[in-house]
Amino acid sequence: MSGPWDASLKQLYFADDQTLFTADTLTIGRQYDVIADIEIGASLNSFAGQDRLVVTVTNLTTNQVVQTRTVPRQLQPSATVRREPVRVDFAALDATRVSDGDVLRATASYRVSAGVNTDHDASRSDTTIAVN
Repeated sequence: MSGPWDASLKQLYFADDQTLFTADTLTIGRQYDVIADIEIGASLNSFAGQDRLVVTVTNLTTNQVVQTRTVPRQLQPSATVRREPVRVDFAALDATRVSDGDVLRATASYRVSAGVNTDHDASRSDTTIAVN
């Protein structure tokens, strides 16, 4: 568990489109999701006004960025610990950027703003393989 003034990315992983199930592979031409399990400590969450998750998918085989998505959200303050999965929808993998057998990784930064207080965290996923 994070401290009361911390915001954390507890886990980041690829998922099949519109599920919470880990994707072992991603099919070229199909949509997919990246799930970020976030946690905000009770003290920071008491004043939380917004958060922002930035997720970048990189093709490790070619060392090129495949896609980046930024998800800003407005938050309702609460004096409890906030734990929730945040789903980031990604468009279909583009065959001009990814080939069969390429290795992909997601990286993310997470920021919570709570009045004059902010906290940041970063995480990366396990790798997955692009397939036809």
